[in-house]
Amino acid sequence: MEEKGVKGDRVSTDQPVIRLDHVSKIYPLPFGDVTALDDVSLDVEPGAFIAVMGPSGSGKSTLLNVIGCLDVPTKGDLFIAGRNIGELSDDELTDLRRDTLGFIFQQFNLIPLLTVRENVEYPLVLKTRRRESEGLVEELTRRVGLEEELLSHKPSELSGGQQQRVAIARALVNDPEILLCDEPTGNLDTKTGTLIMELLTEVNGQGKTIIMVTHDPRIAEYAHRTINLVDGKIV
Repeated sequence: MEEKGVKGDRVSTDQPVIRLDHVSKIYPLPFGDVTALDDVSLDVEPGAFIAVMGPSGSGKSTLLNVIGCLDVPTKGDLFIAGRNIGELSDDELTDLRRDTLGFIFQQFNLIPLLTVRENVEYPLVLKTRRRESEGLVEELTRRVGLEEELLSHKPSELSGGQQQRVAIARALVNDPEILLCDEPTGNLDTKTGTLIMELLTEVNGQGKTIIMVTHDPRIAEYAHRTINLVDGKIV
């Protein structure tokens, strides 16, 4: 585990906002069990910016999915903001994912029948039951470098890079305390990737916790700390 360039007074003695306590994730398959995470323990302080690196198949995306409560640990405990995820009801987990966690997926996961505007504001609608975003959608799409005329387009009418930017704006719309990013610049050109990383740096500077999976050492340099995974273990 490598500590990198912690800026200013970023080091905090606060209770970890994320804690993995001897977490394993094992997938039972016909030809034998596959261990994606192997006894991982990790504390993440509020306001941290962590890059997760490792070879393909090392467990990076599984780690992100477990932290994001999209997957359940086979063994061990996961705590988010001091709450043991294993003790929460389905409704409580839904509220946690909606209100506390923001996701930037590698495959975008945009809703094909909705416009750009509708995709970005969808988490807000789930939270407030209102469509009026008071200019928030326009602000976020502008910040991620999307032209306003694209707001009425469907995802199929956008390039991969444009879809990625929509996904990032959608992840930010509910102002989550924790942002989980799976290769957030993987489909972007260098200029747009830099714009996105500057935006994530700004969001982190506002106190948000970011965990980012990346294969690119240049992108990992934006983080304050790098975690390396190999065969499901932190090395």
